[in-house]
Amino acid sequence: MDGESMGAAARQWRVGQWLADGSMEAVAEINAQCLEFLCTLAAGPGQRLPEMFSGQVIAWRELSSASRAQLAASPYLLVDAGFGDESRWLLTARRLVQDVPAPAIEPAFAGAGAAQFIRAVLVLGWHLARANRQLARVVLGMTPACAVRIGALRLRDLDWVVEHHPEWVRPRWERQPRVWRHLLGAAREPGAALLTQVSLRGLQLLAASVLGAPGGTRRSSAMS
Repeated sequence: MDGESMGAAARQWRVGQWLADGSMEAVAEINAQCLEFLCTLAAGPGQRLPEMFSGQVIAWRELSSASRAQLAASPYLLVDAGFGDESRWLLTARRLVQDVPAPAIEPAFAGAGAAQFIRAVLVLGWHLARANRQLARVVLGMTPACAVRIGALRLRDLDWVVEHHPEWVRPRWERQPRVWRHLLGAAREPGAALLTQVSLRGLQLLAASVLGAPGGTRRSSAMS
């Protein structure tokens, strides 16, 4: 893709110009909250950080407000809740506490406002699963099977997840620091051209993850 075409793509993918129903504005708002949590985590002393921070803690600490805004406007959610894992949504539909295993990992988002943030992520997924499954697939990496399961849930089921499984909601590509290195680097560059290239690559990764889910054909793991 040449520079002129990439510039046109940048304009096309800007939040608020892709969809008129407000869904992408909600994505941008949640992304901004996610980045605030992550920057706060990076700034904390003596913490064990997720793999996504590997080799780039300083970049996270120095991420400007303008760069955060650029990243928040990505054409996909920077958070995942296992929208490609049908088994967890089957568990949610049953909502049996005795079936809930002890969490294997700590929640990625904790502290003031974390529960509300986690619920917002889940409600967005639930809304798109009901109203726009194509957008859910593109923006959330939600598989068709998960869309069926999630769309059939009730709001109180989502509240159950917030209470019993806050660890489900995690930064996207949490174990892929290379992806985040590309994102952070592009967000610091003036203009939107480089970030658009990286964002489009992110969309490819999400599409590959949907194809790589059960019933798919392949899975991609990192930006080239």
